[in-house]
Amino acid sequence: MSTLSSARAFARGDVPSFSLGRAVALIAGAVVVGVETVMTRSELARSRRQLAQLDDRLLRDIGLDRDAARFEATKGFWS
Repeated sequence: MSTLSSARAFARGDVPSFSLGRAVALIAGAVVVGVETVMTRSELARSRRQLAQLDDRLLRDIGLDRDAARFEATKGFWS
């Protein structure tokens, strides 16, 4: 079935616009996005904790001073 014919079938009144499969797919997609967001934020928080542990020499190597590193390290999980 071509894309155009599926679009026509979907637009017909006898084809329901809501189905259980579609609802499950939407929920699964939302769960995946949520899990990815939590994993990304967790990795960012871990990186910030590691940044706080660097000495001044290593901070200079990456172009930061102690105040900038402290500011970044104190950001919350959500930011």
